[in-house]
Amino acid sequence: MYSLKDFGVKKEIGLLNNGSKIFHFHKQNSPISAIVIFDAGARHDPVGKEGTAHYTEHMLFKSTKKFKDETETGLFLEGIGGSANAFTGVDFLGITAEIGMQRDLHKIVDFVHELSRNSLFEESKVNTERGTIFGEIADYESNPALYIQDLTQQVLFQGTYAARPIAGSKETVGSISRDDLFNFYLSRIAKSSMNIVTAGDADFGEMQKMFNDIFENEKLPELVFDKKRLVLSRGENVKIKLYRDTDQVFIGFSFRTCPYVDNDTTPLELVRTIIGSGFSSSLYRKLRTENGLVYSLDVSSEGSFDRGYFSVITSTSKDNVQKVLDIITNEFKRLKKGDISQEEVDLAKNKTIKAKFRETQTSAYWATFHLSEALFNPERPEDLSDWMNKVEKIDLTDVISVSEKYFKPESWYLSLCGDMSKEDFQVNY
Repeated sequence: MYSLKDFGVKKEIGLLNNGSKIFHFHKQNSPISAIVIFDAGARHDPVGKEGTAHYTEHMLFKSTKKFKDETETGLFLEGIGGSANAFTGVDFLGITAEIGMQRDLHKIVDFVHELSRNSLFEESKVNTERGTIFGEIADYESNPALYIQDLTQQVLFQGTYAARPIAGSKETVGSISRDDLFNFYLSRIAKSSMNIVTAGDADFGEMQKMFNDIFENEKLPELVFDKKRLVLSRGENVKIKLYRDTDQVFIGFSFRTCPYVDNDTTPLELVRTIIGSGFSSSLYRKLRTENGLVYSLDVSSEGSFDRGYFSVITSTSKDNVQKVLDIITNEFKRLKKGDISQEEVDLAKNKTIKAKFRETQTSAYWATFHLSEALFNPERPEDLSDWMNKVEKIDLTDVISVSEKYFKPESWYLSLCGDMSKEDFQVNY
């Protein structure tokens, strides 16, 4: 059995006076990393104003009561060797902050408070940032290597909020006003509790007191996420975005799976390792090592609070698309038939578990690894050692079971970015 002591880490969990939860992983002589999560993801974007959450995230850094502009915002932590960022997902909006020394811990707390409670959303800065976001959208849509990720979500979760582009479109972002952004900020961030995940050499009691002191006059409800599974229909199973006169084609072959808290999540992660993690994985070997058809391969198994997916994303030349598709589909046929060896399972478990002793050297890793638990499983959060022990217990039967359950012939989805049409290929699955 593995424990956090194997990593020299102690887990501490507490509740702030305002209702926010805080999860801390204490590791001596380590820098401090923090991620603060709000229930302010793109799923809350009003219809016709997609991109509101993402636009709001951009505006957090533009000006606050304490910082007159983005430069001052950055200097607040950068001046002590730290860094900060923010990100928007379908399900949440987050702020990240890192510093090197515990004596500067108050800077992180001040920084989070300033951005989450005192951002100003000045009209002039809103209009300036709109142009920046237009550029971001254009860069994203013009790059098939990036857009294939978005297209994969569109075909997997069509007809739901999870299929909408996080950044929105030029049309929807153009329709978002300063009031739209500020009202979203007030309702989903400034007047909302949050979940905080921190790691490093920081005293938990001291940190909890700092957060309580600065958010002292608040009493907010805990974050509660709807746990009902997303209702999905089969719909179209192939989606293509045309990029004319390009030889390279980006391919996404995917299946819907299960929410994050489902018991199938861990066996599916092991399947991901078997076929798509490292030089020894079966798909990497068959696509690149043996046939030289692709350069890179991205295999993902992801779960959220109401949905999940398993995807293979790669790229190849136009004349090799059929060969690549046949190799990918044959691999899923093998999984579906249960043609998996004990040696493959044992190798995947060793790779997955033992890699953690290498990967967990940074505080940022500890905070990031536990982010999904803080968001999707806050009532019964598990830690890294819990996860490793679950992986250790998985056997060949578990891997075969989830493969049979999710990789059905009637359940695949395909996304393509390139100079292709449906007449140019056939999915033999």
